[in-house]
Amino acid sequence: MNRNPRQIGIAQVMLSGVFFGVLGVSGKSVFENGVKAGELLSLRFLIAAILLWPVVLILFPRHWRLRPREIALCAGLGTGGYALFSSCFFLALQGMSASLTVLLLYLYPIFVSLLAWMFLGEKIPRQKWPALPLAMIGLVLLVWDEFSVERVSSLLLGVGSAVFYSAYILVSSRFLKGIPPLVSITYILSFAGIALSALHQRDLEHVTVQLTENWRAMLAIVFLGTVGAMTLFLAGLQKLKAWEVSILSMLEPITGIALAVLILGERLNSWQGIGAAGIMGALVFVSLPSKRSESG
Repeated sequence: MNRNPRQIGIAQVMLSGVFFGVLGVSGKSVFENGVKAGELLSLRFLIAAILLWPVVLILFPRHWRLRPREIALCAGLGTGGYALFSSCFFLALQGMSASLTVLLLYLYPIFVSLLAWMFLGEKIPRQKWPALPLAMIGLVLLVWDEFSVERVSSLLLGVGSAVFYSAYILVSSRFLKGIPPLVSITYILSFAGIALSALHQRDLEHVTVQLTENWRAMLAIVFLGTVGAMTLFLAGLQKLKAWEVSILSMLEPITGIALAVLILGERLNSWQGIGAAGIMGALVFVSLPSKRSESG
């Protein structure tokens, strides 16, 4: 039976969003034990890369060696893309409310849609135009809280996280299509992990303590929120338009809030429920087949 690549891509990106949603609850557990954001990010990426290299060498014996240009591209995506976007996000959290930080990060579907139209020639089909505003309105309702800003620089960092993540998505969409996703993500994680470790990990004994005290949460962060989520994201990006991926990945905040309700006992209010329904409606819009070519 022939499987529709588009349907597979949609499933991959949505599952990626679910896995990314694990980061919120797991990360909160790690932070409560005194681990700093930079330390968590460096451990997250470096451990994932170390675990992935043997898998890549076994599964892709002919494809793991990338050309110098491809290695440079992955280095840029790892250090100037993922490491920078993640750092901006967590630094922004230190100067303003979490809800506002999330809201600024999720400007990226707007940025991706506009830039993909300008530079990649990707147009949102007319019948799918409601998807983006529906998703953004849903997100506002989902994360709406008492917004607070302690430092104006945090606003810039929040917007910066959206800009750098948009760049990561667009560059990956354009230039990584010929590389197996597991191979490219291993290189990207390696460069991100090395760069962040050089900045944030200076004491090997402290690293050992971090891993020992937080191993359960770190397993979820590494295997689900990093290896699984990032690999599925790139795999879906090879089959779909960049704007589609940016909207479909908004399943992440829904998953994060659902896990907070189930695991942390947080309460979901009616407006958040309406917001989640709005985002799900947007995902349905994106998932439906177009009446005409997706390129139009």
